[in-house]
Amino acid sequence: MGTFGVRGEIKLLPSSVGEDAVREGITATLRFDDGRTERAFDVVAARRQKRVLIVVFSGVASANDAQALVGGELWTERANAALSDNEYLDSDLVGCALLERDRTIGTVRSVHHYPAQDVLELDGGALVPLVRAFVREIDVQARVIRVELPPGLVEGEAL
Repeated sequence: MGTFGVRGEIKLLPSSVGEDAVREGITATLRFDDGRTERAFDVVAARRQKRVLIVVFSGVASANDAQALVGGELWTERANAALSDNEYLDSDLVGCALLERDRTIGTVRSVHHYPAQDVLELDGGALVPLVRAFVREIDVQARVIRVELPPGLVEGEAL
């Protein structure tokens, strides 16, 4: 997050879901890791410019106002996110059991987003790429992700 221009506009680098979720008329919350109090804002305007979104929040009218918000992470209600088929929020996947055939490999502890692909981190520390070549089914209702992994990808497997 950074400032844009002198009228209080803010640059956001959104997640792929965030591109659709941040739009005029929604209310979003800025959360800060440095101890600053989270703040709610109405989105007055939002437009795409290259890889970023340029956003105008209610009550943010100058570059100084916008600068005070740098470092925050923008959150909005789940209902604002329009998910496509085979698209999931991290919270949908965390806690799911990773199964290969009849064997439980582990439970998803977190999801990491890298330029090449997303990666599931399991409770044992193993990292599993979240790619079509490995993932056979994601059933968030049953809290299960079925995979077929190459031998040796997960520590402890025989090669």
